[in-house]
Amino acid sequence: MPDIINNDIKKLDGSLLLIFRGLLRLRQATAVADELGLSQSAVSHALARLRRIFGDPLFVRRPHGLQPTRRALELGPRIDALLDIVVETLGRQSDFDPAASRRQ
Repeated sequence: MPDIINNDIKKLDGSLLLIFRGLLRLRQATAVADELGLSQSAVSHALARLRRIFGDPLFVRRPHGLQPTRRALELGPRIDALLDIVVETLGRQSDFDPAASRRQ
């Protein structure tokens, strides 16, 4: 993978993806902060990081909340898919039950 892509991936973390998804759904930084147990300031700082990573404003302030840009709307399904993969990957597997095992 080219170094520039690796550098961008290193800047991205799961909490940023959750904040992005929350902003896209709720359209208010305060509501996302409440939902994720963060401060409104933390969400604002995360949005600034997302803007730098994606090179786009992503969400524009409007009188009744944040309006997603075209780029944010394009990224939404992809970020949802990434988060779904993470949840699936980290999902709990059933505990081993020796009585039910068919291994020899």
